[in-house]
Amino acid sequence: MTLSTLYAFLGHDLLGNALAAALVTGIGYTAKKIRAKVRNRNSNTDHPAP
Repeated sequence: MTLSTLYAFLGHDLLGNALAAALVTGIGYTAKKIRAKVRNRNSNTDHPAP
């Protein structure tokens, strides 16, 4: 499937719109979890705050 075909599918199909919304939500959730893990890992270091 080419990028233009994928874009047409997501832009014009109701199922595609729902899939795109779920994909964006999933990516945002995953990014939030990764940032939280990095923040927690960095806060557990022995370096004092400046």
